[in-house]
Amino acid sequence: MPMADAEPARRGLAVSEAEGPARRAGVRRGDCIVAIDGRPALDVLDVETAAADGVMWLRVLRDGSPLDLAVSIEPAEWHGLTLAHGLGVAPRTCRNDCRFCFVDQLPAGLRPSLYVKDDDYRLSFLQGTFITLTNLTADEVARIVDLRLSPLYVSLHAWGDEARVALMGRHARPSARVLERLAAAGIELHVQVVVCPGWNDGAVLDETVEALAGLRAVADVGLVPVSLAAEGDLRRVGRRDAEAVLGPVAAWQARFKRELGRSLVHAADEFYLQCGRLPPPSDAPLQYENGIGMGASMLAEAAEVAAAGPPASGTPALRLLGGDLATRVLDEACRSLVSAGWQCRPFVVANRLFGAHVTVTGLLGGREVVEALAARPLRRDEWLAAPEDFLPAELACTLDDVAEAELRSACEGRLIVADGLREAFARLSR
Repeated sequence: MPMADAEPARRGLAVSEAEGPARRAGVRRGDCIVAIDGRPALDVLDVETAAADGVMWLRVLRDGSPLDLAVSIEPAEWHGLTLAHGLGVAPRTCRNDCRFCFVDQLPAGLRPSLYVKDDDYRLSFLQGTFITLTNLTADEVARIVDLRLSPLYVSLHAWGDEARVALMGRHARPSARVLERLAAAGIELHVQVVVCPGWNDGAVLDETVEALAGLRAVADVGLVPVSLAAEGDLRRVGRRDAEAVLGPVAAWQARFKRELGRSLVHAADEFYLQCGRLPPPSDAPLQYENGIGMGASMLAEAAEVAAAGPPASGTPALRLLGGDLATRVLDEACRSLVSAGWQCRPFVVANRLFGAHVTVTGLLGGREVVEALAARPLRRDEWLAAPEDFLPAELACTLDDVAEAELRSACEGRLIVADGLREAFARLSR
């Protein structure tokens, strides 16, 4: 339905590209959508909701003048609108004062987007980013419920208000109540707790897990170790801290499997590796990006490749890129593959970009990998396999802006960027 004539609002959604139905309707790049189906346009969620009905009535501003357009969408057809920032508006940023904020600890010279502290419920729903629930208005909570924006990913860190505020700042005080409101409405929740020794472990962690277990909408809880560039009020997780977390996790998992049919609580792989143990498989796939289940997934893929039999004659050898802490997983994967006739060995690089305490592959800098290759060149029959989170295809550069072309040159062209071992070995065998 077209809007009644009125002075158009100045705010709206910036169109960065118009294709398909949107282009046929006359929408152009640079237009600003100020209303959809007669209501003010807030963000991309309004577009998606209206598009599901097959027709969208848009009021756009073009060169300052209002224009009404009807976008007709065939079944299974995309509406064709690409909005600035993906949302049509700038993403909501974090207003907390977390003692362990990873963004605050970033060195200079990285990709500009890494310094943005996004804390946007829409990105949580659309992209799986973790949010703190500390910048939501009552209307926004109601909108989440009304639109059924599920699942959401939430960083809570402690159930008790005082412990949470001590770690995150005063804005975090109401976040547990907001989480309860969403859970009561049936919004599926995936929760993250950054474990800070002496602050939210021990009895505080017990309280947090028990409270979350009482909310049926909480699908899983991921425990990840705090990452610190320098120790001060907070300290890094050591082996004894890791052991103190893993004991309760094992007990919780056994209990919740009986009571809930799932493990519910999961410790990141780093806890196990710090204790000299291979990390176990996870039944929480949506916690994978928290480093939960990554090692077990790699070992399962290695076993699958090995079970498929030896490589074809003349297949090159492969070096698996990883950080220090991943060495045990890489060694185990390579042993499995070598036993089946594959040529494979780790290529371990110490993290200088963030510091030696940061050991995950995805946070390696391209510069240190290039320098490691210069010091330890690949053999002529070897290729380097790197994970996609180290060198994302859509960016074609690493965290420290080392271009893919430079990395390929350091490997003399023998570089495979793949989403897992299966894909890496499939490419190697071509």
